[in-house]
Amino acid sequence: MALNQVMVSVQNVAEAVAFYKGLGLHLIVQSPHYARFVCPDGLSTFSVHLREDVNSTTGTTVYFECARLDGQVASLKEQGYAFEQDPKDQPWGWREAYLRDSSGNRICLYHAGESRVNPDWRLAESKYKHFLTEVRFTSWLDAVQTALGDNDTASLQELFSADVRLLESPFAAPVFGPAKVRQHLEIALGVYANISYSLVGVQGNVGYAQVEGAWGVSENVVYSAMLALRFNPAGLCTEIAVWGGPTLSRAVMLKSVSGVFSKN
Repeated sequence: MALNQVMVSVQNVAEAVAFYKGLGLHLIVQSPHYARFVCPDGLSTFSVHLREDVNSTTGTTVYFECARLDGQVASLKEQGYAFEQDPKDQPWGWREAYLRDSSGNRICLYHAGESRVNPDWRLAESKYKHFLTEVRFTSWLDAVQTALGDNDTASLQELFSADVRLLESPFAAPVFGPAKVRQHLEIALGVYANISYSLVGVQGNVGYAQVEGAWGVSENVVYSAMLALRFNPAGLCTEIAVWGGPTLSRAVMLKSVSGVFSKN
């Protein structure tokens, strides 16, 4: 369960959009009665909706996203939680269930997946802006390292798009899909110890990182490579290009890094 979305009611959507953009939030969806923003750090979203009835009690809604929504709701019902609405598919692509806390605050348990950050109607000018920062990229690299170390297939698959591909060299056949990418990484890096990923930088929707590892306890032979990773607006990796591999020293590897990330 992740707290990644909050919605508040407002009297004027246009004024609210100007206010929250001024705070630094990035506008991704807008209509006369609704607007959604993505936060500049992380991929949390924040929404405003028009309060047409001044006496409305809906006010602020806090959203907790659940990977297994229906099972979560069923479990909570068994514990005595009362729901105003059972899980229901909504026209905007989310599946939502509603309840209130002991003070009457409105809580939504939901599942949206990629449509929360990247719906089909996302504003065109925002689709390839604002979603990749050094903070987000570093967090993504940490999550990959943790998932590989814990052999956590489910967590690893949540970091990649379904059609992700890995390009290790211009001469090697691409590797497609999260499962195959994971298998490839495990085979390529499995004989190395102390694997670490470090940030190099971010440019547009591509993040650059260095991965290193020593062969056992020896520092004489290392795995050192530069990675270029392309991301979609939902924060999922869609493509990995790798330059490098086993070499006799880090200095030799760093001198050999060259090339331009594929845009195909």
